[in-house]
Amino acid sequence: MIAPRVAEGFARQGFAAHLGLQLQFADAGRCVIGCDFAPGLTQHMGMFHAGVLTTMADNACGFAALTLMPEGRDVVSVEFKVNFLRPARGARAVATGTVLKPGRTLSICRADVEVLDDAGAPTLAATMLATMMAVE
Repeated sequence: MIAPRVAEGFARQGFAAHLGLQLQFADAGRCVIGCDFAPGLTQHMGMFHAGVLTTMADNACGFAALTLMPEGRDVVSVEFKVNFLRPARGARAVATGTVLKPGRTLSICRADVEVLDDAGAPTLAATMLATMMAVE
């Protein structure tokens, strides 16, 4: 399932479209975003660039938080930290964002980014802890 307001917001993101990010799921404090590997998304050693993984994780956290916000409110990132755990080599990256602590103003979220090999086996490549702020 994808919450309609999340689908609308995601569709308005030019940068996400430029990277080829795909919204896979968004409902009740959780969001999943995928991205197929492409040569234009790499760093100098041919792996997914950290900026791509960070963007995916940030979006997954933000849209997960949005699913818990009342109508008329949106969210923006105010802080995040990313740990890169392993080289991001694979055919596809998937970021799963989860709200750890919802709030009226600040929501604390986590995103894990897995890279899938050609057979679909996942490897955890990065994790993010983020704070999202509600805005009118």
